[in-house]
Amino acid sequence: MYKYFLFPALLLLFTACSSDEQPNKPSNSVISGTERSTTIAAPSAVRPLASHKVIFFLDPNGGPCRLQISILNDMADELRGTVDIQYVQTTVPGDRDTFYQYGIRALPTLLLADASGKEIKRMTPGVKEAVDIRRMIQSIPNS
Repeated sequence: MYKYFLFPALLLLFTACSSDEQPNKPSNSVISGTERSTTIAAPSAVRPLASHKVIFFLDPNGGPCRLQISILNDMADELRGTVDIQYVQTTVPGDRDTFYQYGIRALPTLLLADASGKEIKRMTPGVKEAVDIRRMIQSIPNS
């Protein structure tokens, strides 16, 4: 019985954001090397890490995921210092464990977590506008 649910879920996960066009390599200008990693980068002397992070699960070849990347890039200055953005991609083999850890089955998905990775809030899958992302970030509990 389990296999009847697992295969369609995995198929949906890896094809949800895929488009009919040929896959392109993601541009390094869109997702920097430190943000693309599934581990948190060491604190920089210029910019300390925020106490919370937005984990963005994506397929870099899918149209909806690319749209969500552009929305997050437009918000980068606004988010700096409040939250760090962690990109988790279907095309990075090391990121697959993170998909399983959080039970992600549809893309794009945004998730708010504390610095240790504990989930605080998850948005429903799909492209989210800047207003929705701001609302999610405002739900960060006061320490």
